[in-house]
Amino acid sequence: IAKDLNGDATSTFWVGSAYLVPSAGFQPIMASFSDVYGRRRVLAMALALFVIGSIVGCLAHNMATLLAGRVIQGIGGGGLIPLATIIITDVVPLRPRPKYAALVQASMALGTILGPLIGGAFLEHTSSSTGWRWVFYINFPLSTAAGILLFFSVRFKRGGAQLRAVDWFGQALFLASISIFLIGLSWGGVQYTWESYHTLVPLCLGVGGIVATVCWEILGTEHPFVRISVLQDRSALAVYAGSIVQGILMYGELYYISVYLQAVKSMSAVMTGVGLLPVSVALMPTSIVVAIFISKTGRYRWALWFGWAATIAATGVTIILDSDTNTASWIFIFAFVGFGHGVLFNALLISAQASCAAADAAYAASMYTFFRTLGFAIGVIIGSTVLQNFMSMKLHELDLPTAIAQNAEGFIETLKTLASGSALREGVLTAYVYALDSIFEVLTGIGVLGLLATAFVAAKTMNKPIES
Repeated sequence: IAKDLNGDATSTFWVGSAYLVPSAGFQPIMASFSDVYGRRRVLAMALALFVIGSIVGCLAHNMATLLAGRVIQGIGGGGLIPLATIIITDVVPLRPRPKYAALVQASMALGTILGPLIGGAFLEHTSSSTGWRWVFYINFPLSTAAGILLFFSVRFKRGGAQLRAVDWFGQALFLASISIFLIGLSWGGVQYTWESYHTLVPLCLGVGGIVATVCWEILGTEHPFVRISVLQDRSALAVYAGSIVQGILMYGELYYISVYLQAVKSMSAVMTGVGLLPVSVALMPTSIVVAIFISKTGRYRWALWFGWAATIAATGVTIILDSDTNTASWIFIFAFVGFGHGVLFNALLISAQASCAAADAAYAASMYTFFRTLGFAIGVIIGSTVLQNFMSMKLHELDLPTAIAQNAEGFIETLKTLASGSALREGVLTAYVYALDSIFEVLTGIGVLGLLATAFVAAKTMNKPIES
């Protein structure tokens, strides 16, 4: 994409984040809209926005247009992700809910894992100037199928709230604040130093805006778009903290495992997708089995403790990945990563809903998906910052051009053309391994925070009726 549209390192980075930032910011807003207009209508609107964004993306001939398409897609995704979970919350009681939620979570995980494989196949089997556009084209038949299923399977019911109950000011303030914060976070250590006002001003404005949003929701409006009651419980706050951490780890690991396979193992785009399959092969069945156990026992804290222990251990093991790691070893490591996240997926969602009143279950579900997606965005941003800074440090130490680190992902294709055994190739490989190990070390440390948060999650009954 960067080559075809003449993108620099910054614009190329935002091809991913331009989706994740609005997707995170719009999730609680879309959930609020669905209370007014009904679940099916808002879900259909979100699907339409996703398709419109795909059209803009596939027709783009410059980076600005592509990023605009990604933003529109992200807004649509901000409705698709939480409403899929909320609708299950509307129609299934809490005790059997994990089994149904597991199917949705597993399908999301499957799409996340198959994406690189399908995208790589498009790239390798079509012309270089059109191959990447197929990652947008493929959304059209899938979205059509989703729209047909939506029409026939989701019953229409007008929301119980009134249009005047929409908190427009609070939503606008929240969206602006979270966007500014994530933009500042993405600039830190990459485009500008952490001490630069370019970084500090948006970070401070973002944090201040988020605090102002919370104050407004508590004191300034009669109809808050965020149910403050779902944030007042200690257990719920601990679960949401864990959701952010899991989002950071999951997307950070998947994204930079892909970089490892392409840069260090010299894999093609298709083979990188194949290399990620062990994650989904372990994640999906684990998620479903854990959901069944939670439903049968009515207990979920064991899954949190076990899931975090496994996820931290798996993330820690990724630190040993280097150019000499054999195939069997990295397959086991990736499967271990998938296993840990598979345990956590439904445990966190059910813990959030068990920690609130039955009438607030849908809001708890939307807050869970919001915080997890926020973690996705933060995970990629943290990884990019660590990759560029630590790779630059190692390149400087090896007397190699540090400019390579400023476009670390774009340099991968150039790396594959360098003569095997050459000083430049070996030095750059060493820098990649060093930077990637540093990313996994940071992610392991962040994972410990999720384990610590579990200590504040109380065991509560899952025998709750449907009140949403």
